[in-house]
Amino acid sequence: MIDLSDKPADFLEKYQLASGRSYGSGLVPLLEHRDKLVIESDVVTKYVSKHIEGVDRKGDGLYPNNTEDEELIDTFLDEWGSITDRYYSILTATSQQEVDRCVATWIQSLETIERILKQRTTGDYLLGTDFSYAECISAPWIQRFYVTLPYFRGINFHDDILLANNFHCLSKWMNKVCNRSSCIESKCPEEEMIAACKRYYVSFISPNASGFL
Repeated sequence: MIDLSDKPADFLEKYQLASGRSYGSGLVPLLEHRDKLVIESDVVTKYVSKHIEGVDRKGDGLYPNNTEDEELIDTFLDEWGSITDRYYSILTATSQQEVDRCVATWIQSLETIERILKQRTTGDYLLGTDFSYAECISAPWIQRFYVTLPYFRGINFHDDILLANNFHCLSKWMNKVCNRSSCIESKCPEEEMIAACKRYYVSFISPNASGFL
């Protein structure tokens, strides 16, 4: 575990080696596996699903067996990047007016994910019945949406965002991901999510939100 406010020197050295830069603040996660150093969340997850022994790729389908599914995951993750960027904009907003603007933009990004999920013909996950590394990457973010948005912004993610905008496929998919046993077991404690947001992102808390008190 890396304390983002006091990063160890050996971690920073490894990050600089992995990134090919002689500077940088050192982003997490960083994976050291045998003679390799891997950075960036999506790259780390993809590497684990493809290379680490013990990952049941056949049973879980974490890494797709065909080019079409791999391209679908790449398309999904490209869009998911805008979801997380705009989520951070909501958390770092410094006024209620800015929060409202950021939420409206965020909903537009969520609409794109809804359209991607609507194209499925079977199953509950992006690849149908296979839980893939797309879900591995998105699961922690979904968990944060449900916890941090009510606390800092007074937004009930399920009611105010998913239901209010008729994101039926998105709602069903997120519910399936959040209730998967592996996602439950690996979930960050909610108090840690809130503490991290307070420490690094949130300076303004919306009136009537839980954290405003």
